[in-house]
Amino acid sequence: MPLNGDVKTFPLSAIVQMIHDERKTGMLAVVNPRRRCTIYFKGGIIIFVRGNTDAELRLGALLLANNLISEDRLEDMLAVAKAMEKRLGTVLLERNHVTSEQLASILNLQFKEVVTSTLSWDDAKFTYTDGLDGYVEDIKVELDPVRLVAEARKRGEFKGIIPNDQVVFQINPRVDTTKSVHAARDLRVLLLLDGRRSVAHIIKETSYSRLAVYRSLAKLHAQNAIIRKGADKQPARAATLELTPVTTLYWSMLQLVMADLAEELGQSKAAASLTASLTQSAYYEHFLKAFSMDQDLAANINKMQALIRQQGRPLSQQDVINGFNQAVIGLLSEEYQYLGFKATRNTVQRIRATLANVPANQRPLAQAISKFLEYYQNEDYLKGAKKVATAEVPAAKGTAQHKVHAVKADGTGGNAVINFYNDMFQLVIHDLQNVVGAKALGLFQGLIQGSRHSGTLQGLFDMQQTAATTPLRLKEKISTGELKISTQDLVQAFQQVLAGLLVEESRLLGPKATDSTMSRMVEKVAASHQQFRPLLEQLSATLKSQPG
Repeated sequence: MPLNGDVKTFPLSAIVQMIHDERKTGMLAVVNPRRRCTIYFKGGIIIFVRGNTDAELRLGALLLANNLISEDRLEDMLAVAKAMEKRLGTVLLERNHVTSEQLASILNLQFKEVVTSTLSWDDAKFTYTDGLDGYVEDIKVELDPVRLVAEARKRGEFKGIIPNDQVVFQINPRVDTTKSVHAARDLRVLLLLDGRRSVAHIIKETSYSRLAVYRSLAKLHAQNAIIRKGADKQPARAATLELTPVTTLYWSMLQLVMADLAEELGQSKAAASLTASLTQSAYYEHFLKAFSMDQDLAANINKMQALIRQQGRPLSQQDVINGFNQAVIGLLSEEYQYLGFKATRNTVQRIRATLANVPANQRPLAQAISKFLEYYQNEDYLKGAKKVATAEVPAAKGTAQHKVHAVKADGTGGNAVINFYNDMFQLVIHDLQNVVGAKALGLFQGLIQGSRHSGTLQGLFDMQQTAATTPLRLKEKISTGELKISTQDLVQAFQQVLAGLLVEESRLLGPKATDSTMSRMVEKVAASHQQFRPLLEQLSATLKSQPG
């Protein structure tokens, strides 16, 4: 039975791994707008590869590079192969121009490079069909797909330095080459760098594997021995926010959720759900307004970059992550609302499986996103995804009975209580913002609304949406005596809200992060709020006594 899909939803590495694990025999055809590759499997092992091959990786080019054939004989054999409608390798074997061992070695290198290159395609469709459709196994080659998947991931580590094989490097004119010492392979690569040869030419002339050349170039670049052509002449520019790595990850995640929604609800409803999720994000006007699943990844990146430049608002990579996090969680909330917990949990599991198969340079971010999404496999948490913090958090036991120095809510003592909790809230909110962005403020607002004295507390604070201003700010009217709440009630209410924030932090960031926040809170109390230390100690003891 054929298996069809898009690599944006199902990574090729996962498909290849599945074919290997199930010991399948068949053909995997992968097509993108520029090229096509068909990988033949027998018992889960790769035995042949056919498709549009880069010039430096064609069989004839590899035979020439390894001095196994002359140019004249290669031209003759290509003509014979075309006339007889046979593969070049078969003709060479029949006429004893190469041995089977020599040919297998060259094809092994060729197939390995073609497959690892194909595994890096991020815009392609694939079809797997059982059976080899008349394929004749006249040349024996066996490649382990698992090793090729691992090698493709390693190659991804060099994408930032070598985005493609057309990049040109040159020796750094500012480096004293007379004092440089390099390994033989690196030196051979270095000697070919003249500011004209591309990476593709280096691969061809050295006959090294692509990965070996990439490693040498990356090593030389790290040693400052080489630079990209023209890099030493480029004027200094203000740093530009790099959207590609982050957007690529979230693009795949959003596509996966959208596909699940569209399958059940139709494309129109899925699109409406995404629009709702984007517009609800605090970063919609900053950059998400330009994002759309109706345009390709490159167009999205260009339009978001243009919007950021147009607005002139400084954004960090963390802001981009926060904005996309909010969009993904919003879309999962829509799925939960329409399709229920089981379907949403399955979607989250598939997203996390996809995040486990990203290139090495994206792995740290993917792992952080996966950890964050783990909570949305829990129905109790998923139920509150839209308004997760509105449920009441039990107040710290005994808080109401704890005596603070005699203070009045409408005097200096009342302001001291508010200032103390203001500082504590800011510490927790700051840590939460690093992961969930503006949602941290939403968590705080939800806890305020769910508290016993919500009407009074909501009148005390202004929530600011920008990082440049304090997220929690006292209103001037506090000093006028309008506050109608006893000190003990005020302390109990604030303690409840603070406990709720710490619970959310532990859930989102883990217990170690919460322990770190508590330590900084203790330092803050010792520096400026010593009289409230018993409250913090009691809060800490209460949290530690709670299960989980």
